[in-house]
Amino acid sequence: MHLPVLFMLALLFSCSEPKPSYERAMDPWAFRSVLDKQPRMLTLALHPDCFAAYNLEKGELYKVWKGGVRLEGTVYTNKKNIQPTSWGIPYIEDTSLPRRWQLLGPDGSEASFRLQQRGYSFKKDQILLHYELIGDSGQLIYIDEIPEYTRNKSSAATFERNFAVRGLPQGYRLSLLGGREPFEMRANGNHALRIDLPSLPSPEMPPFREQYDHLGILRMENSDCYTCHEEKNQMVGPSFLDIAARYRGSKQNYPYLIKKIQEGGAGVWGDTPMNAHPLLSEADIRPMLDYIMTFAPKEQESGTAVPKQVSLVVSPEEKAKPGFGASLEGVHPSFDLVTLHREDFQPRVGGLAIAPDGGLLVTTWDSIGGVYHLSWEDTADPRGFKLKRIAAGLAEPLGIEVVGDDLYVLQKHELTRLRDLDGDGIMDEYYAVCNSWGVTDDFHEFAFGLVFKEDHFYITLSMAMRLTADQRQAPDRGKTLKIALDGSFEPIDYGLRTPNGIGVGPEGELFVTDNQGQWLPGNKLIHVQRGAYNGMAWGLDPELESVPEMVPPAIWLPDKEIGNSPTEPVLMRFGPYAGQLVHGDVTHGGIKRDFLEKINGSYQGAVFRFSQGFHAGVNRLVWGPDDALYVGEVGMVGGWSWKERQFGLEKLTYNGNPTFEMLAIRATPRGFEIEFTEPIKHTTFDPNGISLSHWWYLPTESYGGPKMDLAPLTPTRIEVSPDRKRVYLEVPGLRSGRVVHFLFDPSLESESGRPLWSGEAWYTLNSIPNDNI
Repeated sequence: MHLPVLFMLALLFSCSEPKPSYERAMDPWAFRSVLDKQPRMLTLALHPDCFAAYNLEKGELYKVWKGGVRLEGTVYTNKKNIQPTSWGIPYIEDTSLPRRWQLLGPDGSEASFRLQQRGYSFKKDQILLHYELIGDSGQLIYIDEIPEYTRNKSSAATFERNFAVRGLPQGYRLSLLGGREPFEMRANGNHALRIDLPSLPSPEMPPFREQYDHLGILRMENSDCYTCHEEKNQMVGPSFLDIAARYRGSKQNYPYLIKKIQEGGAGVWGDTPMNAHPLLSEADIRPMLDYIMTFAPKEQESGTAVPKQVSLVVSPEEKAKPGFGASLEGVHPSFDLVTLHREDFQPRVGGLAIAPDGGLLVTTWDSIGGVYHLSWEDTADPRGFKLKRIAAGLAEPLGIEVVGDDLYVLQKHELTRLRDLDGDGIMDEYYAVCNSWGVTDDFHEFAFGLVFKEDHFYITLSMAMRLTADQRQAPDRGKTLKIALDGSFEPIDYGLRTPNGIGVGPEGELFVTDNQGQWLPGNKLIHVQRGAYNGMAWGLDPELESVPEMVPPAIWLPDKEIGNSPTEPVLMRFGPYAGQLVHGDVTHGGIKRDFLEKINGSYQGAVFRFSQGFHAGVNRLVWGPDDALYVGEVGMVGGWSWKERQFGLEKLTYNGNPTFEMLAIRATPRGFEIEFTEPIKHTTFDPNGISLSHWWYLPTESYGGPKMDLAPLTPTRIEVSPDRKRVYLEVPGLRSGRVVHFLFDPSLESESGRPLWSGEAWYTLNSIPNDNI
């Protein structure tokens, strides 16, 4: 267990004079990120003239420089392919930095040890870094470091590293290597390493284009191209390789392609429309096309290959009605929606939790990487909450959980415990609970969560999306991890792609959502099962002779029909929906409802449209002490958003008003039982007003996958229960492993005259019940 931080702070500060206020260069001035293509970095903007960065994975100082950090990437500038980079002039040459730890025994021989970086804490506007050296013989040595930039009366600048050591066995020596000579610490107590810094000119941030090897990449990063396209793999749209091959790398096609990019539309590469880009000029687009055409096969000769355009126009009469082949457009009638975000708080919500005092905790997926506390103790105004930022500088915090009085936040590269050490409500200690799962600098290596269950945390890790052909996924990617309070962890399953949602479902079981993509022909709601392979093949051992059999999801969420970027599932508490799951979606928008049943020992079920009407795409859900469902929303310019909106915080409250809709669909040995929330009006029920179809999915290495053997189903027997709340369908031709789509006619009404809220559902028929069940 780490030495109490308060003791080490006292040890370090007891021998020093009171510190003046510091001129920090940024807010937050200490922040986590990828830096210079290295993960698990901590950057300190100590002063406008001095930045320092530490590699927390290695537990060593990385760089001290005059300049700054170019903050680029998803949470800073909505760009996917780049991450923060340092710029400026180093004060100390890389080969002269004292950075590598060494432990010598009493006889002068080097002793083996394992270095564990344990996060950091704050006091008096300074940062204290925590390390543990764990020797092979069981020694546990605690080292804390305060880095600081100072100037004396003559304006000479110094970079100071003040260490406090405890637990160093008698006769042992601890050293930092890499400088001109080792810096030795021969005893427990305080040790100061001071490095005089040279006078340097003030550097200018280099032009942004110098970060790229092609102007076309820069132009595409400033647009939304990489949202739908990749260089060599089909995604939502065709790959650059496919585009260049179709148009033979020829500039003769540029006028047509420029117009196509500006106007958008569908029909060339399928039914999915491309966004229009009317603000892009010809001068903007030409470098993009120049870069795309570099992917043309070398043996192709230039030529003209303008394809015939296909017009896909739907007449107003044929346009689907919301809830009946199209997304809903309003808030569910049984719930009231209240907006909480306001002008001074527009969060891109990464996580939600309820604080020990009943307040709402919000983490933000943005440049601040903050944790905020919202409380309403003195007001009934939903937007009149007291707002307090209690932590900052976290790297893409996409999960938060409260355990006792402690807060735990899941950062991109670390599970962190936050504590307030001085009682002012601001978190002082950022303790690294677990920071040893595999990571690279890839923007897509998210860590999603967070669930605490039976003394363990559960998280999910997405896979990298920008690896070259000779690179492999880092260890643990695409898995659900079970993490103990001591930081040890084990994988539960594997083969996940972008599992942005984990929650507790029926019977206390864990469920995860995953996003369509390569090897995933549809989005999924997955029951977490030990040893299960969930279908994404990128992380598999290349020595495997064959791909393992995929464990089917509990519910398929067909892409663009009922999902696109599904998120956190939570159990419903109220109304007829109590005990069912709901989950959000960032890109498809809204909240979906999931009915689950166990058939032949495994979960399967149906997904229903539930509610739209939110400000932005729904990312996180949590029940509050006021019995309201708090809804955290997020978005990114050019993709991963609903209607291009980027933020939102709202709450849903059950109002008790009835809504007529399908409540459940249950599989039977010969068909299905459909349960409604209210009795069906006899005069509006038409047996011919139900249409069914089914298909199965074929996973491929391309983005998404085809519906196979798509065919209609025709019930041969339809029966309504005496209470008129259930419809029984006998359906010949059903096969296990299929998705069955249900669509009722919008004219169906309840006995009380209420119209059907939504007449559409998708049931995943992994298994057909046995007759003897």
